[in-house]
Amino acid sequence: MMKIPQRLRPLPFVTLIALISLLIPHALSAHPHVFIDSRVIFQFNERELEGFWAEWAFDELFTAMIVVDFGAPRERPFPPDVIEAIQKGAFSNLQFYDYFTYVFFNGRRHAVDGVQEFTAFIRDHRIVYRFFVPFRVPISRDFQTVRVRMYDETFFTDIAFQRNDPARVQGPLTVTHETRVFRNEGVPIEYDATNQSVRREGMLYTGLTFPWEAEIRFRNR
Repeated sequence: MMKIPQRLRPLPFVTLIALISLLIPHALSAHPHVFIDSRVIFQFNERELEGFWAEWAFDELFTAMIVVDFGAPRERPFPPDVIEAIQKGAFSNLQFYDYFTYVFFNGRRHAVDGVQEFTAFIRDHRIVYRFFVPFRVPISRDFQTVRVRMYDETFFTDIAFQRNDPARVQGPLTVTHETRVFRNEGVPIEYDATNQSVRREGMLYTGLTFPWEAEIRFRNR
């Protein structure tokens, strides 16, 4: 498995308006301004894959903007009204961009029609979005393969997977399964590599990158 880079500390605070472009179309010449470390948790019951949970841990700058603009507390769970405001004001518009999430089953792409059970919270001083993507696949005797690709095609938002435990499985484990996380070098993303003041540690900004994917293969035990 390839090494997953960590991020450096972001720039000082700027307003949410300046970076809320996360939620609108970006120019092809964009370069990263928002950084997400993602985790995928595949949810099974005894008969099928039900879908997967996505966890997005944002950089400290975006965290600061959410805290200020939505009055989110840093030291305790967010009240329901704050979570609802964050969902409406800084998440729901991503429905027009497939939530930056693309699902492939046995090689065929399937649309993300919607997500469920959105919540937000602070973990390790960073805001985390957590939501469920329904995607049902019956468990069979033969291996089934599901891949989850998360990326912003403009690279305004840089989405990588968590260094530790990037892909999990939960539920009654009546399946044999294996997971991996990798870069898909068949999906190039071109972007403007100039004026890079915020970047991930270990990343070489050449103007070309590739999205990360989480893959699970599973069958009956």
